[in-house]
Amino acid sequence: MATSASASSKSSDRILKLIALFRLSKALLLILAGFGVLELLRPDVQVRFLDWMQAFPFATKHHAERALNSPHRLELLAAAAFAYAGLFTTEGIGLWLEKRWAEYLTVIATTSFIPFEMWEIAKRVTAARVALVVANIAIVTYLVAFLTRQHRLRGIAS
Repeated sequence: MATSASASSKSSDRILKLIALFRLSKALLLILAGFGVLELLRPDVQVRFLDWMQAFPFATKHHAERALNSPHRLELLAAAAFAYAGLFTTEGIGLWLEKRWAEYLTVIATTSFIPFEMWEIAKRVTAARVALVVANIAIVTYLVAFLTRQHRLRGIAS
C-alpha cells in the first residue's frame, strides 16, 4: 500500500512540475512579448514592423498604423504582459517548489481567465485559443482533484 501511495505521489510531483514549466514558459513568452511591444515605440522598429506586416494578408497596414500611433496603448500592453508574466512566474516557481499556496493561486488565477478565454473563442475560434482553454481547464481540474485528495489525506492522518 505504501508503494502505491509513493508511486502516486511521484506521479503527482511530475505533473506539478509540468504545470510549473508550462507556467514559466508562458511567463517567458510574455516577457519577450512585453519587450517586443516596447521596441515598437522606436520609429525605426515601427517602419520595419509595418513592412513586415504587409506580408500578411490578414493584417492591414491601417490596423498596424493605428496601433502604433498610440504610445500610451503600447506602454499599457507591455505593462500588462509584464504583470501577467509576474503572476505566471510566481505560480511556476511556487508549483516547482511544491508550495500549497501556489496550487491555490494557480486554481484561482487560471479559473478567473477561463471566461475571458471562452469569450475570445466565441468571437473567433482558433486552434491556439481552444488548446489554451483545454489546457487551463485540465490544469484547474487536476489541481482541484489534487488539493481535494491532499485535504482528505490530512483529515485521515489527524
